[in-house]
Amino acid sequence: MPKKVSYSAKQEYLFKEKTTAMPEGYYSGDQPNPNLRAFVEQHLLENPYDPKTDDYDIPAFDRPIDTTKATAIYNMHTYWSKKPHDAIRQYIKHYTKPGDLVLDPFCGSGGTALAALIEGRKAIAIDRSPAATFITKNYCTPVDAEELQEAFEELKAKVKPEVDWLYETKCDRCGGKATTGYTVYSQVFQCPRCLRKVPLFDCIEVEGWTQAGKPKKIKACPHCYKKDQEEEIKTTGDKFGAIPVLVSYQCENGCKPKRNERRYNDPDPVKKDYFERYDLAKIKEIEGKTIPHWYPTDRMMHAPEDQECWGVKWRAGTSNFRTVDELFTKRNLWALALIREFALSSHFPNTDMLLGSMKI
Repeated sequence: MPKKVSYSAKQEYLFKEKTTAMPEGYYSGDQPNPNLRAFVEQHLLENPYDPKTDDYDIPAFDRPIDTTKATAIYNMHTYWSKKPHDAIRQYIKHYTKPGDLVLDPFCGSGGTALAALIEGRKAIAIDRSPAATFITKNYCTPVDAEELQEAFEELKAKVKPEVDWLYETKCDRCGGKATTGYTVYSQVFQCPRCLRKVPLFDCIEVEGWTQAGKPKKIKACPHCYKKDQEEEIKTTGDKFGAIPVLVSYQCENGCKPKRNERRYNDPDPVKKDYFERYDLAKIKEIEGKTIPHWYPTDRMMHAPEDQECWGVKWRAGTSNFRTVDELFTKRNLWALALIREFALSSHFPNTDMLLGSMKI
């Protein structure tokens, strides 16, 4: 039986000693590209289409797709409903031939364009989202991997002291240094029966019923539940703010396992004490300071103040954010602003790639 080749080995050909720069004018963000027509016309000159001789007749793709999301390229940046580029490559190879032009008018994070380029095709990637075209541009731009790694290490060294301060905490097992991995916030609602304020995080999941008599899972007030009363906490009710309820941290002092977590109402008194003294205290410390780095405060979609909110998550009554910065906790916003400032103010090569690839 032939030895299976790992996906990391399959990707080695992407990392070359020499790279060529993306030609000027190929990227235009989320704006119309003035060079697009010339690009297509040049392609037609090199690959003229003649309906009399065109014999394109490709059968439907009917093979199982062998792919994985566990690749460096896929994990470089997240995106909604993203598909592995290796899967798309199989479609590209089946339906097109080398030198063909592949169009993706809703390109998302650029998986189709990347797959086409890898397979020796040309590609046009279009999207109205500036984030989508920015990610796509960096996925499709040749880059010197060693040079990029050096830039990452230099940037990391510069931002490390401030990032360490932002995410520092203590391990409740050894009392030593620890780093916050993530903090879970829970929205608070009021129980209509007992009138107590309840974080959704604390609610008990029980079997309930729809008005049509169909079974459904509901969130029940934990205080009423203790009294054998199942009072539903509806997320459509009035909101009383989100509070931190759980912290995941990594011990930097040698505890095994390295990762652990604690809660605001942890039954372990030591964990509960550490949550209050180190996790909550750090959040309050950050909240009491002004972020010393620039960050965008634009209204969502850059919309003017007199424009009515629209969209699934921006419309009044569905969310509580109105500006870009409100999408982040203050700590994460601070860290992102810090990284952006150092990346733009330094002599780093491939700054776009550096910013596009960095994750908090």
